[in-house]
Amino acid sequence: MKGFDFVSEKSFDTHIPTLTDKSRFLLMCNAGELNDLLDVFGWDNDTVDECTNLDEKVRFTNYEDFDFISIIYAELGVKGIVQREVNLFFSNNYLTLVLPETPGASLTKLAEKLWSAIPVAAGRPFPLAYLYYVIFDNLTSYYSDSLEVLENKIEALTDSIEMTVNKEQLLEIMPMRKKAYTYKKLLRALSYVGDQVLIDEHNFLDSSQHRYFRDVDTRLAKLHDFADSLYVMSNDLLNLYDSKFNAQVNESVRKLTMITLFFGPPTVIAGIYGMNFINMPELKWNFGYPMSLLIMFATGIVIYGFLKLKKWL
Repeated sequence: MKGFDFVSEKSFDTHIPTLTDKSRFLLMCNAGELNDLLDVFGWDNDTVDECTNLDEKVRFTNYEDFDFISIIYAELGVKGIVQREVNLFFSNNYLTLVLPETPGASLTKLAEKLWSAIPVAAGRPFPLAYLYYVIFDNLTSYYSDSLEVLENKIEALTDSIEMTVNKEQLLEIMPMRKKAYTYKKLLRALSYVGDQVLIDEHNFLDSSQHRYFRDVDTRLAKLHDFADSLYVMSNDLLNLYDSKFNAQVNESVRKLTMITLFFGPPTVIAGIYGMNFINMPELKWNFGYPMSLLIMFATGIVIYGFLKLKKWL
């Protein structure tokens, strides 16, 4: 647990400032430390339970004198998406960031960025609102980068399928569809949170700050559209794979058909003269064998010429 008191302009790591109407402080802690803060902030047990029992859901709840927000950072993993929940308590007097016990790289960077923004916030008339904006600004930047990474992977897989298809590609398509859908679902919920923040029922934000949060709200909506387009692209990947796979199978069948056409007539001729009937004059003809070979070769030439004429070869 650590924090910064903007009134005394001092940081703290164990002592928590007394909460008054004039308090202005940032507090960062993990879910296991919330019970020690109940008496200080007057939070209800249900809200604390929502922080400690991580259910990986996005939510925005208005309470009497504070807003409670749960947001999700979705990290791209090898086998899927790892979702990490961060909770916020925001009011006129404090901004509390609650991180999970194992925050991961994305939330660790968020905490570092928020702490490094304190000097800038201290020089502003509404320091807590500025840090509140920093959190959402970091969130939109994070999702923008993550979606671009997923987009690049989808494009690379598309180029690979365009060249040739294999079973490994099919095993990649389904997880990509799931990742794109997960981003789409999360960003739809985060867009709702952006709307609620902008409504600002408690008037925690000054009117001059609303334009910054309008920008955040717009970016969240556009990121949801981006995620939706990636989901469409991932579905198109499956259609592309099917069409390319069918085309590849058809090409293999076509080649086998061509081989059959070339070897069919010689096989028929060999079969006829392999019957060894007594009244088959060609069997006793001195030139019967070379003539049969010539007919076989000539038949192949005629078939080749016909296929070339029809542009089937």
